Amino acid sequence: MQMNLDITGKVCPFCVLEVDKAVKSLADDETLVVRCNHAPAATASIPEYCGIKKLQCAVNLVENGLWEITISKNRQN
Repeated sequence: MQMNLDITGKVCPFCVLEVDKAVKSLADDETLVVRCNHAPAATASIPEYCGIKKLQCAVNLVENGLWEITISKNRQN
């Protein structure tokens, strides 16, 4: 399953706060797809947050100034 979060128009620290709130409600089999147009959040803050929380994170530039960040929990075998 996929959960979507649009944080376009928001800036740090609100971007990470919104992602944190969404991740807390994320089931193990769900993926969170975040749309973001704030470069520092998309390229640094959110990936760093994911690293700290041990989440899988992939950042893709969709178009100039717009990123999609795919976040999922690490599945343990």
